[in-house]
Amino acid sequence: MSSNYIYIAILIATVATYASRLLGAISANYVNEEGKLFKFISCISYGILAALIARIFVHPVGALEESSTFVRIFVAGLTIVVLFLTKKNVLFSSLFGIIIFGIINFYIQ
Repeated sequence: MSSNYIYIAILIATVATYASRLLGAISANYVNEEGKLFKFISCISYGILAALIARIFVHPVGALEESSTFVRIFVAGLTIVVLFLTKKNVLFSSLFGIIIFGIINFYIQ
């Protein structure tokens, strides 16, 4: 009997996921990208993203927890500098940050 609840939960989660996507696709034609509401939601989204990134730097979980806060913030700063030096090449700057972070954690600490 409990396995039926799992299938019901999966069905409800699937319907909720795809219903919201369907409503988003339908309403996309009516959204004004220059409107105040869209800009407000965009600001809220960027704020949440910034808070999540800050949480990862300050209170990491897992393997990042073994590195120091200084190293995490230092590598993030270097990555941002490389991002702007490479004319916003996200792939290159991300790979640079990952490699530098690995080198610093493996050889220096």
